[in-house]
Amino acid sequence: MTNPNPLLPLSALGIYFHGVYISLTFGLPVAIGVMLWKWWRTGDRDYYKAARIMTAVLGVNFALGAITGTLVEFGLVQIWPGVNLAIATFAFAPLALELIAFANEIAFLILFIVTLGRVKPPTSIAILALYAAFAYFSGVLITAVNSWMQAPWGVGPVAKTLYPFMPEYGPNVVDVPKLVALKLAAVATGQPISLLIEKPGFAQEVGIVLKDPMVALYSPYALVSIFHNILAAILIGMAVATAGWAYRYFKTGDQKYLKIVKPLAGAFAVLFVIQAPIVAHFMGEVVVHYNPTKFALMEGAETTYHNPIIALVAYGDPNKPIIGFDELEKACMNNTLTVGDLAKALNLPQTLKLAGQSVDISALASVKLSDLCLADLQKAKAYMPLIHTVYYVKVAFAIIGGLAAAVLFFYFYRVPGLSAIASAIAKIFGDERRRVFLLALLLVLGTVIPAVGGWAVREIGRKPWSVYGLLYPSEIVTPVPYASSPGFLAFAYLVILAVSLGGLYAMYLVATREYKFLELLKKGAGVGQ
Repeated sequence: MTNPNPLLPLSALGIYFHGVYISLTFGLPVAIGVMLWKWWRTGDRDYYKAARIMTAVLGVNFALGAITGTLVEFGLVQIWPGVNLAIATFAFAPLALELIAFANEIAFLILFIVTLGRVKPPTSIAILALYAAFAYFSGVLITAVNSWMQAPWGVGPVAKTLYPFMPEYGPNVVDVPKLVALKLAAVATGQPISLLIEKPGFAQEVGIVLKDPMVALYSPYALVSIFHNILAAILIGMAVATAGWAYRYFKTGDQKYLKIVKPLAGAFAVLFVIQAPIVAHFMGEVVVHYNPTKFALMEGAETTYHNPIIALVAYGDPNKPIIGFDELEKACMNNTLTVGDLAKALNLPQTLKLAGQSVDISALASVKLSDLCLADLQKAKAYMPLIHTVYYVKVAFAIIGGLAAAVLFFYFYRVPGLSAIASAIAKIFGDERRRVFLLALLLVLGTVIPAVGGWAVREIGRKPWSVYGLLYPSEIVTPVPYASSPGFLAFAYLVILAVSLGGLYAMYLVATREYKFLELLKKGAGVGQ
């Protein structure tokens, strides 16, 4: 395994905690909507009370999501300043739209909170739906940006020129000579791109690199990722809500909590059926096509082999071999070009002028592109044991979650034959209070662990690149030594953990002891002093 930059785990921790809050932000509106629907159709105020409690949790969660999101954004531009190159080009339009979505999220969430119980249930559902729509739209835009890092849509054959085993990433809407010149300048000087782009006059001298600022939103990789990621987040939020009410039923035996669990478990099962066998399949297909090294890592394919089941799922053809690193290496060897050939084909001069600095790239002229390609494959291969293991642990827990969802669904909703099987399985877990809680807990494990593992596979699986096939972490990370010092890292970890764990405790108080939470809030604000 290659030694990772010490800032990578720090960024991952912040993103994972932010992901916790995002999952609840996406999932709780569905759970609240289900309760409001039941309240509307039955008039039973137990459903309204459940919706009100989850709304309080959602309010705290949203605030904490904004706080952790701010931490992540500060980390993005301060720890990874080289990403400003992407933020100013491919990510500019999506992130600008995301600000609009976020502002509307705030407006409609506040409107929903202050009108809940004061307007009729259909009106509350409509306001909640508007809030959720903007929340999901925000998720769409952020996912599109991340998906561009996974499959840099809009660079056409640029990555394929360097790595022949890669596909073309859509239309070519970039100024290729400028993009390659920037890359060669970073290699020739040994300076990260983050240092080059911060120099005065850099943007003016380089000029316009991207011709279509919306291209990141057209990517088929992004389209599938959007459905996959948002559904996964909704399922996590739904699972947590279901388990929370199941725990109350387990502790009290009060049937009103079982009454709340039932529709939540039903909605969860329906969404899971859409996510696992359908959306996840399409997600696998785009990974196979656009991330060939990641797919080989997931399947542990150091060498090419045959597996009809995996081939049927991945390619739709059981006879097709699973492409391993041996085939990818052969593709590298077929590239006979040198850096000098590439520069000549793009009409690049031997001396580049960037931000007032002359950069001589003639020393790179004899470097073979095949050698660079092979070196990066070796770096990628080092992640195989980790990615392969995490991927199949993820798959195993997704299956467990799916089985638990099916058992709960058919336990609550009677279907001849299937309900009898579900009841027999459920009895293994003990009496009804215990079985409902344990099955709901399996929903949490069957969504959280696959999501955590899936994100690890998604992010680590594209290494050694930060932008798949184009940019390395070393090219975009801050060159300031203090950022990697033990003191700064310890402080940053402490801040992230304090905010995130404190936020989780605050949501627990709201869900279980609302008055205790309000008392602590008043003390913190100095009310009554």
